[in-house]
Amino acid sequence: MKERNLDVIKGILHEAVRKAGFEVDKDHLHVEKTRDAQFGDFSTNVAMLLSGRAGRRPLHVAEEIAGQIDSKIFAKVEMANPGFINLWLEQKFYTEQAELWLDDFDKYLKESFALSEKRKAVIDYSHPNIAKPMGVHHLLSTVIGDSVKKIYQRYGWEVISDNFIGDMGTQFGKLMAAIKKWGNMDDIEKDPIPALQKLYVQFHIEADKDVELDDEGRAEYKKFEEGDKESRKLWKKIVQWSLLDMQQIYDRLGVSFDHMNGESFYEDKMKSILDDGRKKGVIVNGDGGSWIIMPDEPEDVPVLVRKSDGATLYATRDLARIKYWEDEWSPNLMLNVVDVAQSFYFNQLFFAQRKLGLTAARNVHIAFGRMQFADSKMSTRTGNILLLTDLLDESEKRALELINEKGVDLSEEERRELARIMGIGSIKYNILHQARTTNITFDWNRMLTFEGNSAPYLMYTIARAKSVLRKADLKPKDCRKYDLKLDLEIEKKLMIQLMMYPDTIRRAAEEFKPNHVANYLYELAQDFNSFYNGNSILQAESKELKKSRLMLTALVIQIMSDGFKLLGLEVPEKM
Repeated sequence: MKERNLDVIKGILHEAVRKAGFEVDKDHLHVEKTRDAQFGDFSTNVAMLLSGRAGRRPLHVAEEIAGQIDSKIFAKVEMANPGFINLWLEQKFYTEQAELWLDDFDKYLKESFALSEKRKAVIDYSHPNIAKPMGVHHLLSTVIGDSVKKIYQRYGWEVISDNFIGDMGTQFGKLMAAIKKWGNMDDIEKDPIPALQKLYVQFHIEADKDVELDDEGRAEYKKFEEGDKESRKLWKKIVQWSLLDMQQIYDRLGVSFDHMNGESFYEDKMKSILDDGRKKGVIVNGDGGSWIIMPDEPEDVPVLVRKSDGATLYATRDLARIKYWEDEWSPNLMLNVVDVAQSFYFNQLFFAQRKLGLTAARNVHIAFGRMQFADSKMSTRTGNILLLTDLLDESEKRALELINEKGVDLSEEERRELARIMGIGSIKYNILHQARTTNITFDWNRMLTFEGNSAPYLMYTIARAKSVLRKADLKPKDCRKYDLKLDLEIEKKLMIQLMMYPDTIRRAAEEFKPNHVANYLYELAQDFNSFYNGNSILQAESKELKKSRLMLTALVIQIMSDGFKLLGLEVPEKM
């Protein structure tokens, strides 16, 4: 079996380090593409990493390591101040890698990420509340979570997605009270979600005038929790209406879940956790008969797990969710894609689960910033919310206008399909190419353009590449036996960027950051467009050169298509 991608280089360097009398964890041995071709194809700073431990000059360490490198894949090895080892690869190595990619890319990546043991993750993302329309504030969790899931699946993990829907809480008591006071079931059933939203807003407007309304809402929810048949029947209807509404949006976004276990799923799973915590002495009495988990540090806030009236909380149901995930799937990793405002909550939740001993899995809060709009703050309570369906409609409309402005040579049906792909893709890519740890800026002008770091630019690039192969009457796999001739700097630069794809996936997975994949694709698109605009492919100077450039084009199509899948984007056939 031929070795794959940068792992080959890392393996050779790791052996050279050992022979030179040093030790380094292979995972800490970094190989990067060089920014300037005069310094080689790839470079490593391993000598600088080791020099501090050995008390030696980095350049001397680099010389000793380089002296132990014995491999036919390198055309040249040089040292550079202050201690870099620069590497030039033989063209034959690139050709062998390209052949492997085009022959069976799934197998290539699987063997690149060959894990020592099976790994499993469970991920929660999106988690909308029932009885409320999905707003743009649900979009970030949905899009980021779906991409993280796809990246981990590509990384070789088994991934289970479980959408923890909000279908319990006092807000449902308020909604039920509103339905009983002002609602008409025949009218509600015609268009349930907007009608329920209107009633929910009306309740809060009236409650501002009459404080006793809040008590009525709490009383309604208490009846529901105690199993009142009428309340349960109404609640089930609300859940069914909501799930149908959510599914339409998920279908439109191309997002799916393995499970959608809402808070109510854990109603009968909380008591055992609370009882066990009491027996262990982890859960103790708090103020007014509440139950709490005391912090390790006196200045920290206790974790409330049961209210003084005996009611459970969101955190109680979240603890039950963690235990269920452990009992059902025994994952190595539990991922929670929720905005940064909930960081304190997750710190408390993870602390509580550790105290209760619910799982040995690593629990991670994948935090993200808010989406920035010029509009005022969005709030479900006041009704001032930008609906997700409206945002998707607007994006598709603007995409169609852009397509018509460009005079794209497509039929009306093809234009509308392209507008759908571009509209949805632009929203997703706009989120994913930005660092999730900062606020996400929403700007139509930057999202829907054929220039710059945007989905239409990437889509145009891959459509252009596919057009080249289509004119040559070839599919990417047909190019797998060609030889690469990387005589031009731009050809070498393009191939080196292609080589970085598996490492990009690895980094995106380890850091839970899809923007690494997005920005990798943008760099690749820039390199391909520079190559395409400056060099003839189908009319190359020789048959061998034509085949080489077709092979490069096929590789770009293959890797960009794969990267699109990780971001949840569709690939247009023509533009």
